[in-house]
Amino acid sequence: MSVVRMGWVASSGCPPLAFACRCRSATARLVTILLFALPAAAQEGNKDIGEASLEELVNITVYTASRHTQKVTDAPSSVTVITRDEIQKYGYRTLADILRSVRGFDVTYDRAYCYLGVSGINRPETYNSNVLLLIDGHRTNNNVYEQAMLGIEFPLDVDLIERVEIVRGPSSSLYGTSAFLAVINVITRKADQLKGWELVFAPASFGTYQGRASYGANYRGMDIVLSSSFYNSLGQTLFYPEFNSPATDNGITRNSDYEVYQHHLATVSFRGFTLQGAFSDRNKGLPTGAFGTLFDDPQTHDFNSLRYFDLSYQRPVTKTWELAARTAVSRHVYDAIYASSPTAPGDSNLLNYDFGRGTWWSGEAKLQQSLERNNLTFGTEFQENLQQDQVNYNINPFLEYISSQPLSSVIWALYGQDQFPFTRKLSLSAGVRYDHYYTFGGTANPRLGLIYRPFSQTAFKLLYGSAFRAPSAYETFYYTEGYQANLHLQPETIKSYEVVVEQGLGERFHLSASVFRNQLSQLIAQELNSSGLLVFQNTAGANIDGFSAELDARFPGGLQGKASYSYTDNQRTSATQLLTRAPEHLAKLNLIVPMLRQRLFASLDSQFNGPATTLEGASTSSFQVFNLTLLGHAIGKHLEISGSLYNLLDKKYFDPAPAGLPEDQIQQDGRNFRIKLTGRF
Repeated sequence: MSVVRMGWVASSGCPPLAFACRCRSATARLVTILLFALPAAAQEGNKDIGEASLEELVNITVYTASRHTQKVTDAPSSVTVITRDEIQKYGYRTLADILRSVRGFDVTYDRAYCYLGVSGINRPETYNSNVLLLIDGHRTNNNVYEQAMLGIEFPLDVDLIERVEIVRGPSSSLYGTSAFLAVINVITRKADQLKGWELVFAPASFGTYQGRASYGANYRGMDIVLSSSFYNSLGQTLFYPEFNSPATDNGITRNSDYEVYQHHLATVSFRGFTLQGAFSDRNKGLPTGAFGTLFDDPQTHDFNSLRYFDLSYQRPVTKTWELAARTAVSRHVYDAIYASSPTAPGDSNLLNYDFGRGTWWSGEAKLQQSLERNNLTFGTEFQENLQQDQVNYNINPFLEYISSQPLSSVIWALYGQDQFPFTRKLSLSAGVRYDHYYTFGGTANPRLGLIYRPFSQTAFKLLYGSAFRAPSAYETFYYTEGYQANLHLQPETIKSYEVVVEQGLGERFHLSASVFRNQLSQLIAQELNSSGLLVFQNTAGANIDGFSAELDARFPGGLQGKASYSYTDNQRTSATQLLTRAPEHLAKLNLIVPMLRQRLFASLDSQFNGPATTLEGASTSSFQVFNLTLLGHAIGKHLEISGSLYNLLDKKYFDPAPAGLPEDQIQQDGRNFRIKLTGRF
C-alpha cells in the first residue's frame, strides 16, 4: 500500500454548515424564542468601524497594505476591511465565513479543508500557500506545506478579531513568499476593547457546542488579554453516491465527520513591547473515503497544531524615524491515521501513520521615516527552518514509505519602499524586496502604485506588482515509492496590472471597482516524468483577466449594506486543469437592518457562485446561499443574544472536489442553525 502526503494533507476544514437539517420546525421555534427574548435595551459602547458613516469610512486607516498606517484611499492596493461589528451581526463563525463575503473571493470545502480562491484562481493542491495569513503581523503559514489555515483550525476564535485587513494583489515587495494573490492580516482585540470578562456559549446543529472565556485589563500600565476557546461537533450523517452499495452501508456515513478544537491566546503589552502566544489544536474526522481509506471508519482522522511566541517592539528613535522589531518561534504539527482494508482475511484494518513537523525561528527589523512629503520604509527579515520533517509508515506491520528530514536552512530578505506626492492630488508608491533561498537562490519583486485624487471623494489607482510563491518543503523534498523529489524546483511567479476606481456617490453610497490582468508563470504541478514517477515540476502559465465592482450604502439609524459582482476569464486553455474550481461569476449581497430602535438587528449575508470546472472536466451548478442572523441585547450591554440560520432556503449545492477523493463534487451543507449567548462583566 502506498499512502502519500499528496493525499494525507494537514486539514484546514471549515465548520459544519449542516448537510440537511432534520429539525426545521425546531429551528423555527428556536429563532422565534430568540426574537421574543430580546427586550428593549439600547446599545451602548464605543462606535465600531462597522457603524461609521461613508464619510468616516473614506478616512479609515489600514496598516497591512504598506506596513505603515495610511488611509484606505492612499493605499497602493485594493483593500477590504471587515470589522468586529460585521462579524457579530452577520454571524460569521470562522475566518473562512468572513472571506466568503469578500468581493472576488470564493471558498470551497471538501469536509477536511477550506480552499480560498482569489481573482479566479482556486488551487487546493497548493494548500492556500498562495495567500499570506497574518495574526497581528505574525506570519502563520507553516514551513512544511506553507499552508494558511482558514477554517476551524485557524488558531484564533473569530470573536477575538477586531478587524480583518484584506489586501488584494501581489505584495511580495513587502512580505515575500505567499503574498501572491492576497495578504490577510487578522488584528486581534486589545485590552481596552475587552474591558473585563467575556463569556460565550454557542450550541448549534449536529451536536455542536462552542465556548469561550476571555479577559482583558490594564494593570499598572500593562495591557493583558487572555482567552481560551473550545469546540466540539459530533458531525453529520452524510450520503456519498460513490459508495452506494450494501458493503459500504449504502453510501451513508454516520460517525466520521466529527471535529474538536481548542484555541488559547495570550497577549501582554508594556512600554512598546508586546508578547503574544498562541496555541491551537484541532482534530477532524475524514468522511469522504479519500485515497483508498475505508468508508465510514472513524479511525481515519487528522490532527493539526500551531503554536508560536512572538515578541515585538516599537518606538520612535527621533522625531521622524521609528524603529520596529520582532522575533518569533513557531511550531506546526500534523498527525494523521488512515485506515484501509486488511492485507489478509481475518487481520485488523491496516493503519497508516502520516505526520509533518515544522519548527522555525523568524525575525524582522524595520525603520520608517515619516516626512511631510514622503514616507520611507526599510526592512530586513530572516527565517531559520529548524525542522521540516515528513514521515509516513504503516503501523502494523511496520513499513516505512518516507522519512524526509532536510537540514536546517536560512531564508533572508531586504526590502524598501517610498511613498511621495508629485502634487497635492498625485502621488507615487514604489517598493522592491529581495529574498534569498538556499534552494533556488534569489528573487526580486517590485511594486508600483500611481494614485490620483482629483476630488475629495474620488481616487484612481494604477497598480503594478510582481510576486512569487516559493516551493514548499513538501513540494521540494517529498519522495516515496512512485514519487520523486525535485531539488531544482523554481518558484511560481505572477505579474499583475490593475486599475482601481474608488468613488463616493453623494452622502450615502460608495463605489469601488477594478479591472486587472494577472500573468502567472511556472505553476507547480505534480506530473509523471520520463521514468514514470510522479514529481512536482514547473509547468504552464496562464493569463487571468478580471473585473469587480462593489457598492456600499449606509444610512442614518444603522441601516447599511453592500453588493458586489466579480468576473474572471482564464485566457490560457493549456492551464485550465491547473486553475479549476474557480467560478467565473461571483456576486455577494450583505444587508444590516436595525429594528426596535436599534435594539435588535437583522442581517442577511448571501453569496451567488457561478458554475466551476471540476477535475474530471464537469461543471458544478450555480447556486445561491442566504444566511440570516438576528442580534440583540437582553440586559443592556452585558448580555448579547444572537441566532443564525445558515443556508436559509436549504439549497442543495456542490463544490468541486480536490485530487485524491473518489468524489468529483462534494455536496455542501443544508439549512442549520446556531444560537450564541455572550456575557460581559
